[in-house]
Amino acid sequence: MPVLLLIMFGIIDMGRMLQQFIQLTEAAREGARLGALNGSVTDVKTKISGIVGTSVTLTYTTATVCTAGSGIGTDSKIVVQRSYDPITPLIALVQVVGGQNMATITLSATGVMSCVG
Repeated sequence: MPVLLLIMFGIIDMGRMLQQFIQLTEAAREGARLGALNGSVTDVKTKISGIVGTSVTLTYTTATVCTAGSGIGTDSKIVVQRSYDPITPLIALVQVVGGQNMATITLSATGVMSCVG
């Protein structure tokens, strides 16, 4: 019975992680869309925080937006990361190749849109 509960809660934890990854991917895509429409980096970060939530700490590894002079072939690119803390002890104890502890998992999402002028 305890093994069955660990498996069940592990599945729930993976579902939570997938939901947060999908939300982060949507936020990166919406941020890139706003950046492609000549939005500022501050506007993009505000939009992303509005989608993900202000209680989540985000890291922007790339935040390039289009300017008024951006032409064809220029892209708005947003790369955003957040950490995910599993609630299931089994997942937190799993060791991956290289001995990295998965107590905290980094989720990363990228959004790219072509500039529209």
